[in-house]
Amino acid sequence: MTLDTQAARQVQLLVVDPKGHLLLKRDESLDHWTPLGSALAHDDDYPAAAIRLLYADVGLVCPLGPLLRQRRQTDSAGQPFEERFFLVRCPDTQPTPHRSLQGTRLLAHGGGTAPGFAWWSLAQMQSAEQEAFSPSWLPELLASVLFSEMMMPTSAARL
Repeated sequence: MTLDTQAARQVQLLVVDPKGHLLLKRDESLDHWTPLGSALAHDDDYPAAAIRLLYADVGLVCPLGPLLRQRRQTDSAGQPFEERFFLVRCPDTQPTPHRSLQGTRLLAHGGGTAPGFAWWSLAQMQSAEQEAFSPSWLPELLASVLFSEMMMPTSAARL
């Protein structure tokens, strides 16, 4: 496979706080909310890019969780791309000094056209229009994450 036909690679992060809220971003030019995400450089690997993205976008340092989903698609220009969606469980109390996680907005460093960020509960996502999110199945993915964690036995239950 040559570099010309190689699929572009993207990492997407489902950042979930201790209350089960999902952190999403919305750019001024977009009409939907998306997970934190970025394209990878040619020689980059998914985990390293994910950790850098989390810190660069919202100032959080959290361990990367499991791969939740991956998909290979073609964009509107006919170019193939591969996305990998990772879970990141983060406490909401670890922002860097130039970022704030208080309330429902994250304040980006500096001014300009920084995207908006908001924490979404599962109930809020389920009551919103399906077109509010990209990909549209984000509410279902969050529900599956939260449900699977509810079903896992705690250490006290195993004793």
